Amino acid sequence: MAAAHAAVQPQIWAKLWRSKACTVGTGEGIILLGRIFRCLSVLLMLAFATVDVVAQAEPVPAHQNSMVIALPEPTGTEGIGVVDLHLVDASRHDPYIPDRLRELMISIWYPAIDVAGVPVRSWLAPDLARMYAEGLIHYGIPMAVPWILAPSHGHVDAPADVAGGGRPVMLFSPGLSMPRELSTAQAEDLASHGFIVVTSSYTYETFATQFPDGRIEKSVLPPATDRDQTKAQVASALPIRVADTRFVLDKLADIAAGDNPDADRHPLPDNLARILDVSKVAMFGHSLGGTTAAQSMHDDRRILAGANLDGVLSGSVVIDGLDRPFMLVGAENHGRDNDPTWQQFRANDHGPKLDFRLDGAQHLSFCDNQLIVPPLAAAGITSSENAAQLVGTIDPRDSLDLQRGYLRTFFDTTLGRYDDLPQAPVTLLHPEMVPVP
Repeated sequence: MAAAHAAVQPQIWAKLWRSKACTVGTGEGIILLGRIFRCLSVLLMLAFATVDVVAQAEPVPAHQNSMVIALPEPTGTEGIGVVDLHLVDASRHDPYIPDRLRELMISIWYPAIDVAGVPVRSWLAPDLARMYAEGLIHYGIPMAVPWILAPSHGHVDAPADVAGGGRPVMLFSPGLSMPRELSTAQAEDLASHGFIVVTSSYTYETFATQFPDGRIEKSVLPPATDRDQTKAQVASALPIRVADTRFVLDKLADIAAGDNPDADRHPLPDNLARILDVSKVAMFGHSLGGTTAAQSMHDDRRILAGANLDGVLSGSVVIDGLDRPFMLVGAENHGRDNDPTWQQFRANDHGPKLDFRLDGAQHLSFCDNQLIVPPLAAAGITSSENAAQLVGTIDPRDSLDLQRGYLRTFFDTTLGRYDDLPQAPVTLLHPEMVPVP
């Protein structure tokens, strides 16, 4: 049965690929995308019983008496560059600190050349890493053994690679109070496959945002003591995030036009403006970040496709739906059967859609926590039971590989990139990623 599937699937996908008719923005493209997604859902459900993948965790090396936790290698062939930009919105006072203008830190991850010898960006800057470790105490993970995070694979300010022409832009939004750095594994992997990935930290909501002069602005949100308080914080944060997203998109357009929007006039990497294709923009996010992606896509038609990783939806997008491609991916215990916001969104949504459940996953399986907590449990710093409650029972490398593959193929399809599409059945079929009809 598996052999029969393997024989027919590449033919189906190659035919769709050769048609090159699924470009976003045309009526025919939207119709074909719907057919593609329905076909993909059928193939995935057929494969559920026939395909198995075994992932192996890499050992954590020792270094200077501290345990070192490293990011998995990106899976693409492109070199990776990264630049941090300080943006100030002169038209808007900060909703959290009204006597200040709204300012943000973003990171742009992009395909790069000549990266040999170029310094790499930290995964989390030392001060932020210390604050993150202190925050883990509240999740039952004490600072009993010294541990550090290895750097990322992004080379700071490396020249952009113009050989591939204009590159599509991916916006990423993290969960409530989470910094953009805690989804580095996704950002740098997408860049290694030729995407430009723009990640944002939401100042005064994020637990801590560090600016180029070393200044750290901490969250002004009080700790939520119950579900109602969390809902109130989400309701307040969402419109701020959506406004931030539109501002960031404006600044990316400025960069593509040859301007430098950095408030400190930090030089932009060579050729970055030449590869920014702001006509092909998509957005994804985790938790409240997924909610932000959906509502931003609703409010700003520059965003052509989106994905929500385990976020409860809110805002007008739940009632109005979307007319462009959107993907929902839920943890093992989260989906349309127990989330009325997902039910209502799907009922009102008019665009092509995909819906999956990642078996063995918990809410924090959709960010870099899934790469940090298991090694700490393996070292005896926390219990395996606590780790399972936080990041699930799925192997973290397996989980990451699945999320990387599904996100990349979804956005390759919706943004009109076809090079890997004939291989989609091979990369996507996996029993732990369950399609939800």
